[in-house]
Amino acid sequence: MKKIITSLLAIALLALGLSGCGASADGASGGKTKLTISYQDTAFPALIEASGVLKDAPFDVEWVNLTGPAANLQALYSKAIDLGHMGDTSLTIEQANSKTEWTKDNAPLEIVAGWRNGYDPKYSPLVTAVRTKSGIQDIKGIKGHTFGFNFGGYNHAQYLVSLVQAGLTDKDIKPTQFADGATSAAGFNSGRVDVYSGAHGAILSSLSSGDAKIILDDSDTKIPALNVWTARKDVLEDKAKDKALKDFFGRVSGYWAWHDDHPDEVKAILKKQLKVDDARADFEYEVRRGQFRAFDDDLLAEEQAVAQTLYDGKAIPKLPDVDIEYDPRYNDAQKAVATADLKAGQ
Repeated sequence: MKKIITSLLAIALLALGLSGCGASADGASGGKTKLTISYQDTAFPALIEASGVLKDAPFDVEWVNLTGPAANLQALYSKAIDLGHMGDTSLTIEQANSKTEWTKDNAPLEIVAGWRNGYDPKYSPLVTAVRTKSGIQDIKGIKGHTFGFNFGGYNHAQYLVSLVQAGLTDKDIKPTQFADGATSAAGFNSGRVDVYSGAHGAILSSLSSGDAKIILDDSDTKIPALNVWTARKDVLEDKAKDKALKDFFGRVSGYWAWHDDHPDEVKAILKKQLKVDDARADFEYEVRRGQFRAFDDDLLAEEQAVAQTLYDGKAIPKLPDVDIEYDPRYNDAQKAVATADLKAGQ
């Protein structure tokens, strides 16, 4: 593991650094290919290091901590990073809002890896929740209330599908857009907003205290809720980086078993990196379990159905073709599990 760069300022600083690093055309620096990879917290890179799966790798990894899908998208477009961490519906929303029509040939970004935990509702990664004092009993009751969300990612899709299921638009509520999922959750936990769509774990304290309750989770909105890594087209066309990414994903595929076999070590790292209590660390240990998921017809059908729901509900301006967004080239290296097999094993 190399260094972890923090804060949004890192986008500009990293871009400047890369522009002058003397990298060759094939993506190598100093004779060794470097992958610049973003994650939205520092816990996962620390866990990857502890697992040892990247030990003696023939490539370098520089981890970048950028919170929120918007920051990751910006860093990708600016060529500051090679892989950006976001939710699986990020490119669905990005494509739907693009001024140009995306095709297989011109799509600037592609999702190259996706993973999630199982389907135990106790550990659903994605929820819509309400403050108990708001008096809201179900999704239909959110009309006129403050609703916190952040742009891009599956948090944003959860917010939009929640509105669609309520039969509402943003004109029927008081939308409050936050910079990222962490600040959105903080706004909800503090009582600044009555309704929230985002990560389950981030509002665990409010749920545990009885100050909040879940009214929808990802099983209700039918969002697959994968964490994904997204790459630019030019990175994937770089032979050296393509080779390094294949090796990287092959190695990281071994992380999930280590996670399951080392609960105490994982929880200790989560507590240190996320600055959370035992209850939150226990939850995060469960919600962060998983394995890579194959980009097969079943998954693409699920993702296209989400896009259709958003379009039919007038939450996005045009209907994207999600097949354009997914590149399965690393599925074999990732030992990616088929959708049907993953669900059958729950």
